[in-house]
Amino acid sequence: MAVRTFDGVQAAAVENPAPRRRAAARTVPRILAPVVLFALLGIGWQWVAAKQPSVLPPLGGVLGDLAAQPGFYLSNLRETLASALIGGTAGIGVALLLAVIVVHAPWLGSAVMPAAVLIHATPILAIAPALIVAFGFGRTPHVIVVALITFFPMLINAITGLRAVDPQALEVFRSMAASRRDVFFRLRVPSSLGYLFSSGKTCVTLAVIGAIVSEFTGTDKGIGAVIVQSTTYLNLVQMWGAIFVAALCSLTLLGLVGLAERLVVRW
Repeated sequence: MAVRTFDGVQAAAVENPAPRRRAAARTVPRILAPVVLFALLGIGWQWVAAKQPSVLPPLGGVLGDLAAQPGFYLSNLRETLASALIGGTAGIGVALLLAVIVVHAPWLGSAVMPAAVLIHATPILAIAPALIVAFGFGRTPHVIVVALITFFPMLINAITGLRAVDPQALEVFRSMAASRRDVFFRLRVPSSLGYLFSSGKTCVTLAVIGAIVSEFTGTDKGIGAVIVQSTTYLNLVQMWGAIFVAALCSLTLLGLVGLAERLVVRW
């Protein structure tokens, strides 16, 4: 509260509370809406579990199993997360490298894009067994699956982002005799950050999905293996526990990418 003086008389200037009220009015629905949605989903889940216990187990049973054996779920999550991070890093890294090459040598796009589309169009479940035959029962097949599934989205968005530069800004750089390196790091990269982070959010979820799907065959470790084994023995509680852990992992990675975007992209 500020104090002003008029002819020796002190008067308190009260700040206008309207902006704060408007900000609070916008914040409350953002917090309340997902809470209400998840509450309704929980109620619907419990209703289905009561009517059809062979379809959905009670939420209390799933949460109780997660609390009873956290080491079991965490150890399998580590296997899945390792494959997702290694494969995702490889797929994203190769995609970024090819995107830079294609942007600076457009004639290579006619060779790179058909191969990228072919990789993207190939069903992951179809090639996972072939990769196990080729590379054995180690981590390599799962890493390759994740790399393949994250490669295409990052490649397309990286090429689009690196090309989405302001023509006037590009003309200014050229008029100043800027080198290709300066144009790339000072203009193309900043212009592409929105595309890259948007694709990164997609890639982290796809990496977890690809790792889980690849674990459906050829291994007895990982969240995907837990889902297959629990489905075989009709252990719905353990199956949904593994699904919840995978969903929480994906949400955490998605949140980390969003946080990095806020820290890096400030415009």
